[in-house]
Amino acid sequence: MRRETGRDKIRFLIPQVFTGARVVLGGIALFEAMRGQTHWAATWITYGAVTDGLDGIVARRLSAASDFGALFDLFADYVCYIVAPVALSLSFFETAPGAIVFVLLGSPLLAGAIRYARNIQWSRVQSFEVVGIPGLGTVIYSFFIVTLVFARPEEVIAIEWVRHTVLVLVPALSCLMISPIRFSKLMKYQWIFFPVMAGLLIMPFAFTRLFSSITLALGFLYTVISPLLMYARKESTSHD
Repeated sequence: MRRETGRDKIRFLIPQVFTGARVVLGGIALFEAMRGQTHWAATWITYGAVTDGLDGIVARRLSAASDFGALFDLFADYVCYIVAPVALSLSFFETAPGAIVFVLLGSPLLAGAIRYARNIQWSRVQSFEVVGIPGLGTVIYSFFIVTLVFARPEEVIAIEWVRHTVLVLVPALSCLMISPIRFSKLMKYQWIFFPVMAGLLIMPFAFTRLFSSITLALGFLYTVISPLLMYARKESTSHD
């Protein structure tokens, strides 16, 4: 058995730093959401997504992928993409929401846990690069909440309509999390990846409403079109 060197330890540690940063950013976002600082909460979740885009790339470049890293990544995702956005979604309700609202808005907590548990099982037997990523429903949910906060729709339409939209879409996106629907991985397309990362870095501080509205529209198109493309590619491969 080859002895682990100091360089090996550093290579292992670097991607964990990015993943750990996502846990910290998700925790800060949760704290800000509880304080009612919705813009900052959405900002820290957005920057958490940037670290999510980087840790996997760094791990692959350094050949530092590991079972620990994969589990740590799922934990960080749960904090940043589920727990913090759930708290943020409650900010659309000024008064204390009733039990039904808590159940509906809290449904991602259960759905996300089920999804990530399945991801652990699937990752042992399948290549997500080939068959698609089954966990992106959690990311889609997170960015629905974040972009809705940034877009400030309550300044255009009545807040009651915004609340109704949230109460309908959050459970629907929770169902998407536990569905077998798979999505293509954007990170492997550098011509998409780097502009997306740049947009996320800029969005909280410049052209916020414009960028968030575009992101919301593109996210909806991606949610609808990507699974269809995955299915078409799978059918084409099976026929070959």
